[in-house]
Amino acid sequence: MKKSLLAAIALLIAATCVGCGGRVTTATTAATTTPGTSATAETTTAEPTLLQIVSALDNPYNVALFVNEDPLRYVNVNFELSGPDEGIVEWHPEGDSGNQSTVAATQKTASFGVKTVYGYAATIGPLEPGTPYLYRVRNASGDKSDIWRRYVAPIEHPDSVTFAVFADPQERDQLGYMAFAHGYLSVMAETDAVIDFGLFVGDLVNDYDIRGQWNYFLRYSAAFCFAKPIAATIGNHEHGAVSSDHISALEYDLYTNLPKNGPTYGPFDELAGDLRDSDFDDGKTYSFDYGPAHFVAIDTEMFCDGETDCETFDADNAGLLVDWIAADLAAADAEWTIVFLHRGPYSLSYDSDRVRQMLTPVFDAYGVDLVLSGHDHKYSRSVYLVGVPIAFGRADVYARGTLSLIGDDPDDPDFNDYPASTGVTYLVGNTAGTKFYTDSKSSDVVVHYEFDDDSPVIPIVTVTEDAITVVSYVLLKNSVVDIVPAGVDVLETFRITK
Repeated sequence: MKKSLLAAIALLIAATCVGCGGRVTTATTAATTTPGTSATAETTTAEPTLLQIVSALDNPYNVALFVNEDPLRYVNVNFELSGPDEGIVEWHPEGDSGNQSTVAATQKTASFGVKTVYGYAATIGPLEPGTPYLYRVRNASGDKSDIWRRYVAPIEHPDSVTFAVFADPQERDQLGYMAFAHGYLSVMAETDAVIDFGLFVGDLVNDYDIRGQWNYFLRYSAAFCFAKPIAATIGNHEHGAVSSDHISALEYDLYTNLPKNGPTYGPFDELAGDLRDSDFDDGKTYSFDYGPAHFVAIDTEMFCDGETDCETFDADNAGLLVDWIAADLAAADAEWTIVFLHRGPYSLSYDSDRVRQMLTPVFDAYGVDLVLSGHDHKYSRSVYLVGVPIAFGRADVYARGTLSLIGDDPDDPDFNDYPASTGVTYLVGNTAGTKFYTDSKSSDVVVHYEFDDDSPVIPIVTVTEDAITVVSYVLLKNSVVDIVPAGVDVLETFRITK
């Protein structure tokens, strides 16, 4: 790993934490003179290792940025305070503290046993395109975070967008989340990619009711989430029973601050004891535009089908969700459409038949280009059109995994470079953490490429006017629980063109 890349990562993290007191340092060189001599020697502070950078990550207020429905002009902030005080966010253009703005945050609560936890949500903006801003959180009593963090607003008309895909980190302990952060930083150290946001396809934590897991998730997401927003949707591990009192104050809602432009439901009265409200999907199903792409997040827990401990299907409200998705896709006018959800319709083990039956016809009808999912903890990619897998005639040589092109006609499309009109691409992102399934469950769903090793994968997606390019990086480990990978390699690269 090049020292310059490590130094750049350390500087990037330090830059998101203006006034942190130098907890992350880069190499310095100083001249020293030995008493009684005229000789001058140079001493050099060693470059930090990635493990040292990860170990230095801290997030005592659980601060994170999240995408807004208008992400070019606004960014959402979420944080936690120790008590029921008024939460406040202060922000100003970098170098112009006299032009400071203050916004009152909305308080929200969730319970962990007998402990009530207080979260706060606010929005910064309108932002001037391309302008760097500093922000910090505080309460009305004057107890301030002494950390000013840095966020650079997107340019006015971005012609591209790049994001990292994080599938199911869902760790249980600190070491697992350290491995997650180290994996992301390892990938960034091996590439020149600069992400605009991090995209999570559900299962941020393993146990929604364990506060420590949320703390660790946010602490180690500090590898990027102070300066780059999160886009996410809910997974089954954040949901819980619809008949539980906690459904009206989900921990997921406490720790996220995502767009609320999704569907409004009717009464949840098809299932006995269902306590969900009409606005239940706020921050779970939503859409936004960024550069040449329209993004749609979908809460697939609305399509539970009796599989994998999920039996809470409400047909009427699931129909309302499908109607909302269709209307949203019909109104979208971006060059590309990308959907992200937790339960995927085409995956190796834990596919969802109801998601497949209710959503894939909508994706076909409105020309969705790429569908990103998780849940399966196995990496796969397939291309379908009207329920039929596409036949490909050729492909790159794959060093890992199993490739099945279905067809063998050389005039058929290239599996690594094909037009969007070929079909809808379904990418299941494995896991960005350390949790893998060792069972032999098979969905019997056809996929074109699968990678079933216990190795984390982090895809980096770049969308331009002309193409969606995906490079999926695999973290090579001697043991699945290792924090530090033995190396990073490209698992596969593919491009979808117009």
